[in-house]
Amino acid sequence: MLLFLIILTPQADALANKPFIRKLRGVIPANYPLSLPWYEDGLNFSCTGCGKCCKVDGDVWLAPEEVPPITQHLGLNLSEFRSNYIKAEITPSDGNEEESWMCLKRDEGACVFLGKDNRCSIYDHRPVQCRTYPFWPSLLSEEAAWLEEAVLPDEVTIDEGSSERHWSPELGGCEGIAVTTTNEIKEGEASDSDDEQESTLFKEKRLKQK
Repeated sequence: MLLFLIILTPQADALANKPFIRKLRGVIPANYPLSLPWYEDGLNFSCTGCGKCCKVDGDVWLAPEEVPPITQHLGLNLSEFRSNYIKAEITPSDGNEEESWMCLKRDEGACVFLGKDNRCSIYDHRPVQCRTYPFWPSLLSEEAAWLEEAVLPDEVTIDEGSSERHWSPELGGCEGIAVTTTNEIKEGEASDSDDEQESTLFKEKRLKQK
């Protein structure tokens, strides 16, 4: 129903260029009990392909349904896959190994599937844990958690006393998160609005001159 409202309302054109959540806000009555997240205006993220998220000290677990696509991609049976790539398992109490959660091995401080070119060798079949980073619930719970995950590239110098940091295996972090706070986004929108007003005034002056 909400989707049809967005399409059919007179404000549809004005809403077309806004993030989906903001479209909803534009058509839902003001007294509607809808709680919007802190990132309602969107998140600034673009993967840099650095491969550092694959080198963090931590484990990557495969859900049972994620295993078959990977074994098929590698051309291995389950026994071979376990031997080459799995370091631990959690098997259900009924002993059904096909329903086991599997933990990937690490190789030289990185995920066993990270290639020398810093690319994932099973990218099209990578686990949900990997494909959803950095949009994990723990990082989206509040703006502070999201901003704390942001790190600067190694080649960027950090001033003494700054709260910014570089990536490390112990703390992790993501270079692809652009550190733009909610207030900065709102200030940017206000600036855009001012520019539009100035443009309108300029057009009006030209019309009067004619």
